[in-house]
Amino acid sequence: MWLDTDKPFIEFCSRAAQSPVLAVDLEFQGEGRYYSLLCLVQLGIAGEFVAVDPFKVNLAPLAALLESESICKVFHAGNQDIAILKREVGVVPRNVFDTQIAAAFLGYGESLGYVPLVQRISKVSLDKKHRFTDWTRRPLSPEQVDYALNDVRYLLPAYETILQRLDERGRTKWVIEASAEMTEQSAKTREIGKEYLRLGKLSGLSRRELGVLRELAMWREDVARERNRPVGSVMNEDALRQICFTMPKTDTALKNIRGIGSLSKENTEGILDAIRRGLAMPEKDLPELVASRESDPAIEGIASLLSAVVRSRAIALEIAPNLLANRDDLNRFAGWILAGCPADVTNGSQTLDGWRRDAIGSTLLKIGRGEAAVKIDSKVPGGIVIVEES
Repeated sequence: MWLDTDKPFIEFCSRAAQSPVLAVDLEFQGEGRYYSLLCLVQLGIAGEFVAVDPFKVNLAPLAALLESESICKVFHAGNQDIAILKREVGVVPRNVFDTQIAAAFLGYGESLGYVPLVQRISKVSLDKKHRFTDWTRRPLSPEQVDYALNDVRYLLPAYETILQRLDERGRTKWVIEASAEMTEQSAKTREIGKEYLRLGKLSGLSRRELGVLRELAMWREDVARERNRPVGSVMNEDALRQICFTMPKTDTALKNIRGIGSLSKENTEGILDAIRRGLAMPEKDLPELVASRESDPAIEGIASLLSAVVRSRAIALEIAPNLLANRDDLNRFAGWILAGCPADVTNGSQTLDGWRRDAIGSTLLKIGRGEAAVKIDSKVPGGIVIVEES
């Protein structure tokens, strides 16, 4: 059903408030924009599916549904959807279940798409011919609307089947916790003043150069946000770093820097102001130096051992290894081991938190403390057995 007026949308939300499950999907376009443009909201409850036009409908009634703890919000790969809903509706969804995450816990791979999910779970082959639709255009054809509704029409049956299989394997709690982690990460806003840390290649810069770069990165972010343009289209990263090396004081000196190109008067003034702020910043307020990431052979060796244990455990559980622990996480854990395993502090490693502790963390903890050993056994899945010390 196509909804482009407020009254039927409010009525749908009233019915959805009585449902234990709500399927959610969005169509949006991010090309050429700082903020992705929300073009369509698809919602589904048992027996009813709607496509809501956000260009005409006030989405405020959706907030209560998203915040309700009694309604499970089902997404597929919902990280971008959640970020957009936070911006457009003003709330972060609670009680989220992500079917892409759930599929990874059932051995379907780490990033299974929606179409193959429906094919594998529900044995339905979905038509892909409208996948590149321009969702900003109006009116949408009945075929386009029906295509969009498929994103929630088959999501609920897939969710029910997946939930049953998770219950049979005792992993429902894991998926709920992992979905909550994804929701929290997706809802995070960018920290003001930390934009420069995403630029890379920072280890060779002095504190003063980092201070200027921080101001320039903040300027670029502000301009992109105000003009709703991609950040990189304002100025590329190499040009920002080159400015930090040369510290131009005039517009002529600025325009002579290789790779800068033509600049508007407004941009020229903004860049020079950012440079002046960075140069005038007191020493105590400058960013700390960014150390180069030199590998520690001991940490790398322990992390490699732990990685083999993680992979073996993942094979036994039939889930993606990265769900259990990635390499950075294992490096942090290895550093904690080398530090003598102080208390339960693991240098920021997530392996001892929540569901990961049950799945792998407690095993790695025993290995780190010398309470368990690793044994090779070609007869078991993954080829590794953990032997606890008596």
